[in-house]
This record gives sequence, C-alpha cells and structure tokens, in this order.
Amino acid sequence: MPERPSKAAAHANKHTNKRTGQRVSGRAQARAPGLDGVRALAVLSVLVFHEQFAAFPGGFLGVDVFFVLSGYLITDLLIAQWDRRGRLDLRGFWVRRARRLLPALAVVLVTVTAAVAVIEPGQLGALRAALLAAVTYSSNWWQAAQHQSYFAGFGPPPPLQHLWSLAIEEQFYLAWPLILITVLLACRSRRLRVGMAWLAAGGSAVAMAAIYAAGQDPSRVYYGTDTHASALLIGAALALAWPLRQLRTARRQDAARADVAGLAGIVVLAWAMGHFSGSDPVLYPAGLFIAALAAGGLVLAAATPGSVGRMLSWAPLRWVGVRSYGIYLWHWPVIALAAAVTGQGSASVGIWLIETAVAIMLAAASWRWIEQPIIHNGFRATVLARYRVVAESVAAARQSPSRALPAVFVVAALSVACTAGYGVLNAPASDGLQQQITHGAQVSAATQVKHGATVAAPRAAAGSPAPTPTRASTRQPARGGPGRSVHPAARRKIPGSMVTAIGDSVMLSAASQLQDRLPGIYINAQVSRQMSAGLALVQSLADGGTLRPVVVVGLGTNGTVTTGQVRQLVSMIGPHRTLVLINTFVPRPWQGADNRVRCPGQLVLGHRAPHRPAVGRQRASPPVRCPALCRDGGVRRPGHPGPEAGGHAPATSSATSHQRRPVGLAG
Repeated sequence: MPERPSKAAAHANKHTNKRTGQRVSGRAQARAPGLDGVRALAVLSVLVFHEQFAAFPGGFLGVDVFFVLSGYLITDLLIAQWDRRGRLDLRGFWVRRARRLLPALAVVLVTVTAAVAVIEPGQLGALRAALLAAVTYSSNWWQAAQHQSYFAGFGPPPPLQHLWSLAIEEQFYLAWPLILITVLLACRSRRLRVGMAWLAAGGSAVAMAAIYAAGQDPSRVYYGTDTHASALLIGAALALAWPLRQLRTARRQDAARADVAGLAGIVVLAWAMGHFSGSDPVLYPAGLFIAALAAGGLVLAAATPGSVGRMLSWAPLRWVGVRSYGIYLWHWPVIALAAAVTGQGSASVGIWLIETAVAIMLAAASWRWIEQPIIHNGFRATVLARYRVVAESVAAARQSPSRALPAVFVVAALSVACTAGYGVLNAPASDGLQQQITHGAQVSAATQVKHGATVAAPRAAAGSPAPTPTRASTRQPARGGPGRSVHPAARRKIPGSMVTAIGDSVMLSAASQLQDRLPGIYINAQVSRQMSAGLALVQSLADGGTLRPVVVVGLGTNGTVTTGQVRQLVSMIGPHRTLVLINTFVPRPWQGADNRVRCPGQLVLGHRAPHRPAVGRQRASPPVRCPALCRDGGVRRPGHPGPEAGGHAPATSSATSHQRRPVGLAG
C-alpha cells in the first residue's frame, strides 16, 4: 500500500522528506491531509468485504482505490525529483520503499506462520509456498497459477491471500521508474507524457478484456500485473497532469471543480461497491476501469483545499489512514485464523467487531514501534536503539522487575520466530484438500477420456424418458400443496453409465468418491467454474449427443446463479432427462440467493440450513426436500468435503451414511 505520512512524520522530517527526497517544511508536508482519509475509506471497504457484509459485495474495489493513490503519489514523487535534479535517484527510491514496506511485512509473516503452526498446522504445507511468494512479492502470480480464487471459498481461508495486491504494487515500484525515465526522455511535452500514461492504462484494460472469458476463473486477469495495472497507471496519468504541489495551492474555482469530481467519485464507488461482485463479467474490465476513474476523481479532490478535502481530513479518518498499511496487512490473517478457531459458520456482528478491533490494535502497535521509528531513523539506528533499551532493562531488572518488560518482549518475539521456523521446516508436503482437488482433476479427466462418448440410454427421440425414482417419489401434488419428501428407500438405482456430472472445485473434491460409487460416471469439473460456463458445457454435450439421461449440476460456489440461468439449464436438459441440482454452501454473500433460485412450475431448490445442503429435482412444482448431500465436514471447509471428513462428497452417498445420497442415484 502507499506510504502513510503523518503530522509526526512531517515534523521529524521538516528538512528532508524521506518519501520524496525533497527539502520541504513540515507545514508543506501536512497540506494534503485528505489523502489519509482516502486511505482510510479504501482499507475500511476492503475490511467490510472480507467480513462478508452482504450490502457491500464490491468492497474489494477499495484495493483499486489504493492502486490509484499509489500510482498518483509515486509518480508525483518521481516527477518532482526529475524536475528538481534532472534525474531520478533510483537506488534511494527503492531503499525508501523497502524501508517503508518490508519491516511490517516481515513481522506479519513471522507472526502468522507461528499462529498457523499452533492453530491450524494442516495449512503449513500450502503456507510455505505462500511465504516464498510473499517474500519475493510474487503472490499475485503464484495465486493465479494455483487458481486460488479471491472471490470464492476454497477450503480454509489462506491467511496470506491478501498479499497479491502488495505484490502488484511492489512490481510497479520496481518497473515504473524505469519506464517513466524512458517516457520523460522521449516525450518533452507534458501533454504527450500524460497521453502515454493513459494509453498504457487503456492497454492494460484491453489486455484484461482479451484474456478474460465469461464464466471462467477470473484469477489470471484479476491477479495479473499486466491486466490489473490500469488503476496504477490512471493514478500516474493524473499525477503527470495535475502534480500534488499544484493541487495543494489550487484556487477556489479549481477546488470547486475538484469537489464535483470527488463527490461524483464517491457516488460511483459507493454504487459499485454495493452492486458489483467478483463473478460479475461486467467487472472485467469495465467495472474495474470505471471504479479506478472514480477513485481518481476522489484523489484529486482530496488533495485540494476544498470541501471534499476538508471532509476527508477528519481526525479519526486520518488516524486510520496513517495506519492503513498495517491494517491491511493484519486484518485478513486475523479473520482467517479467527475462522479456524471459532468456525466460519459462527460469524456474527460480535465476532466481526472483535476481529476489526484486533486488526486495528495490531496495526497501531506496528506503526508505533516498528514502522514509524524505522521511517524516521532508519533500520540500523532503530535496531541499535532497541538493543540499548533491552540491555538497560536487563541491567535494571534486579532493582525493579517491571523494568524487565522490554527483555521479556524480546524473549516472546524470539519464541514466536522459533515457532514459525519449526512450522515451516516441519510442514507437510502439501495441503490435504489441495491433494484431493488435484486427484479429483485427474479422475475427472480420466472419465472424460474413457466414458465421454458413451450414451448409456436412448435419447429423447426414442420416446422413453430417463429412469427416475418410483412413481411415489415423482407424483406432483396440486399447485401450492405440500411437497413430497423423497426417502432413500423409494428410489430406483441408476448406474453411473447414465450420469453426467458437471461442477466446480466442490465436485473435483468429490470426484474419487463419485467414481467409486457410480462406476462409469462422466465427470467434468473445473476449479472456479461458474454457472455460465456450465451452461455452455451442457449445451455442447447435448448438441454432441453425449449428455446422459441423468445430469448432476453442482455450480454456484464461485458466483451467483440466476433464475434465468436455471430456466435455461432446464430447457437444455429437456423433458426426457432428470436434472439434479446441488445447492451452494460457501461463506459468500450470494449463498442465500443461489439457494433461493426458483424456476416456477418446474424446479425449486430445496433448502434446509446452511450446513445441510439439499437438492431440487426437475419436474417438481413444490420444493422437493431431500437428505443432506454431504457430511458437515466441520465449518472450516464449507462446500469442500475435506479429507478429515472422510472425503464424503456432494452428489454421492457416504460410505458410512446412506442418508447422504442424492435423489435417483445408485448407492
């Protein structure tokens, strides 16, 4: 995240601004306090998103607000130095970036690793790779390669998943100064320089649009530096057009125009955060680009002495903004580890408040004792000062035990570091759930090769409908009447050779059990698949004559499912096949909406409770309520039957409980 200057920092730096290398007064440094308010709003929106407030499904756009602000400030810093010196001090710039970002990050990585080793050691295998990605600032590319969706639950929450945005920013800090030097040398006109920056921002958006495929996993375009750099470059273009020194001294008329842009930006961002979700195809790239433009208007207004700037200069907002880097670093590990302790299904307002308070307190401590001293005094001087304090506390401990607290803190810190080191060195090879998903992908591919071209029963044209449960289980009561429950005994068993199963990572985790219980089944499942992609696959199989008489669809983990999509699915399946839908169990705002989707007169999704998934049946007017599809394998892995749950999976019967069989499938 971008640097967070404060009044204290400005006072200590009144001769030389450590962020820019310029000689400025503390008074000048403090003349754009509204930018701290922008940081506060951005980090709070991300926090609200990660706490899964249903009213703000697009809170993740706060990251793009950070990107715009970072692009603006970093470019303004470099341009000011170029104008003053005629060159850029790249070494000094990169050293200051490292001094600002690395110490707090190192503390978070060590602390989180130690906490995972104690609280959830099963994650250590995956965490080891995430740590390597974090220290090399390549988390975004690693997560894209692993298809680690930012918007859908995939096992226990990875505690370092949020570092993808810091990786993009650090890559920008490394590459952008070199690119900017080339632009400054090649383009003498400021207008041409601004145009080049806008062209680069547009190019990034075009790359996102070209690579993104609707309904598929958006991880590549969302995590990619090349495809998600438009917000950073929009900030850079604004800095080239309106430098910070110009905005700080803007005339009243100019400040009023900036206020209009800022208010419009606030309205657009609020609307986008309340309407967009990560699975929305409009987001890539139009939604992200529009949000970045809105954030740009807000940044310009916050830097001027107008009404928006004064509003964002409110002291509590500035306090949060100054510590926003630490809040961003700490909030997600706190949420992820709290889920491991309390269970993801037990989220409540009380837990949300506690998690937020803990994250802010940790960030405040990090700012007070780690970030601020190193920013002011440098790393070496800070370490030497801390060493002297500890040595004095040890010497004075004999006279007053309370004076030994600094030494006790050092011992505690060393214990945490040793715990983290032990956890990394003794981590399992990989996460059990990830192994299950990988094996499921192999099983899925094998069934497609072996059984993909087989149709085990006559098609609709033969005039014989697909086998279904007994008459008692399919009898349709009068409209509005009570639904008839389907009992496991009142079913006709159907062999796997008559079943097509289409799903996402949940079905991948179940693939091995599906194959064991239903030999000959055709499974086509992919990580992060959405309903729109599933519809295209169903249509393709139907057109090719390989869609079997019983179709099991398990989609909804990675995004919303609409009534229109369900109608379209029913139409594709046709009246001579049986459709089995698996409902959604994922801690995301769309879970409830997905499970309430109705197709009047044809299909209603049966729904028991979040921890007891159920299915709906085609040709059942009222709700068809069925036994839960899978064992509640602990709230740690919603939607994914983890290995500790015995691997029992949706859409297949459990080896230990016949009540977890789906309607109409062999047991």
